[in-house]
Amino acid sequence: METPVVTWRMGPALRIFVALVMLFFLLMGLGGAADLIESRSAAFFLPLLWSLGIDVYFWWLFFRPLIRLTPTELVLRNKYRTERVDLRTVQAVVPSSAGLVIMVDGRAAHTGWAVQKSTLAFLLHREGRADRIAEQIQQAARGVGAPAPPVLE
Repeated sequence: METPVVTWRMGPALRIFVALVMLFFLLMGLGGAADLIESRSAAFFLPLLWSLGIDVYFWWLFFRPLIRLTPTELVLRNKYRTERVDLRTVQAVVPSSAGLVIMVDGRAAHTGWAVQKSTLAFLLHREGRADRIAEQIQQAARGVGAPAPPVLE
């Protein structure tokens, strides 16, 4: 059975919160620009540019990252780069507060930011969204013949 293409992004609650923060900065920039237009300042566009810059940065941090599972590879799109990992080389997927850590050749070779385990879930030893996604990726990797995870002594 072939694995369907599945894409994960940051959780919906975080994305809604960040969208509200972005809206706040945009409104602040518009308010600052309106004040400067009213005082007939030539630099009325500066607050707007400042707020748009912050919004672009927040989008880059919180809306761009994704993890995509395809039938043959795992695509990790983080803030600065996109990595492609062949599913046959994935030994283990470990959820952490930094993201999903992909183990290749017995070492932590890649990290996907888009899915992170909350500190509360980690401290309470609870299974969360990151654990379920990590297990789904591991099952897909085993389905295409990935090696068993390394045994820790």
